[in-house]
Amino acid sequence: MAERNKRYSLGKIITLVLILLIPGLLHFYLRQTGENVYLDLPYLGSPLSDTTQVQPFQLINQDSLLVRFPERESITVVQFMHSDCQQFGVYMNLAMARVAKKFGEHPMVNLYSISIDSNDTPSVLKEMAKQYGTEGTNWQFLTGSEAETSRIAQDEFWLDGFADHRNNSFIHSPYFILLDSKQRIRGYYEFFTKDEVDRLVGEMILLVTELSRENKVNL
Repeated sequence: MAERNKRYSLGKIITLVLILLIPGLLHFYLRQTGENVYLDLPYLGSPLSDTTQVQPFQLINQDSLLVRFPERESITVVQFMHSDCQQFGVYMNLAMARVAKKFGEHPMVNLYSISIDSNDTPSVLKEMAKQYGTEGTNWQFLTGSEAETSRIAQDEFWLDGFADHRNNSFIHSPYFILLDSKQRIRGYYEFFTKDEVDRLVGEMILLVTELSRENKVNL
């Protein structure tokens, strides 16, 4: 019995040592040989061309100021909308507000809500901006002629965005679009699922991290 108890105690000691030792060994190994592995985001856009880079354009923001895209080297999220969207406009803007809550004051991020309705004048967009608390953030509401905003939506971002005059309505995509610092499309995200918005936020963090490393600045 004594011999059995002795073996049992020895086993307990060995088990305890292993429990204490293995995490330390793993930590040492990871510090010596481990490296961060990041997911490579795809480059998306035109099926007819190798390039996915959105070309420069100009629109007017809610403060009646001319916005020349790209304004600066930044990670950009774009949505197409209009103020009278009864189908999902409010919910889409609330989803963008979630993104703005995290990145609205980030120096490497720009957020744009582009109206495809030319009746959405700067004063109309100003009221929308107040509703969603964009003051002091990098989230801007943009407007222009229907011809230009439709062209931007369809030719640059490869999404629906146009006036349906037969039905006296506007058609626009339910997707957010993520661009990298070179204005290349890196992802499309449905606004109406939390997982998709979370995926957008996560992939924005990835691109911001890459940009900060390129510029050798702190996040």
